[in-house]
Amino acid sequence: MNKPKPPAIGSNIANYRKQKGMSMEELSKRSGVSKSMLSQIEQEKTNPTVITLWKISKALNVPMEHLLKRDTISQIEVLRKDDAPIFYSEDHSCLIRVNSPVHMIDNLELYDMTFKPRGKLCSMPHFTNAEEFLTVITGKFRVTSGDSSAILNEGDTGRYRADEKHSIENLTDQEAKAYLVVWLPQ
Repeated sequence: MNKPKPPAIGSNIANYRKQKGMSMEELSKRSGVSKSMLSQIEQEKTNPTVITLWKISKALNVPMEHLLKRDTISQIEVLRKDDAPIFYSEDHSCLIRVNSPVHMIDNLELYDMTFKPRGKLCSMPHFTNAEEFLTVITGKFRVTSGDSSAILNEGDTGRYRADEKHSIENLTDQEAKAYLVVWLPQ
């Protein structure tokens, strides 16, 4: 006989906290629940008491029953093009549109990138074991990670280490586009 699975209270709390752009420290201050207890709850190492769950739900401004649901993300999240944050490389040769959902920023970053002719984006190392996946939409790029480099053509995807210095360079005399996924394993 299959036993019903309990709700993933910890991941529900973590999802709502990240959706609201709240750090664990901020949630701790607002709820009166210690940071270490919140960490244990979010990692599903302990189950909160009813009063603790009530405090957390009030601090998140989320009905307590939502924290008890099996699937709190049942809708389609949409980030409209005009609502996506935009920033530029240091030399302004690369426009970067952020497509990452706020609640996933700890693990996954999504970027739509437009490079000027011969534009280049240089990055310092990210967290340990971080990887990037670059897909070329238009143009031709050189990707360099540490001492390794590769040429990527339209439609190619390159995976490389992002926990060391790395760069992406448009090798053409025309504007070029690429899509970047940054994976930050926990």
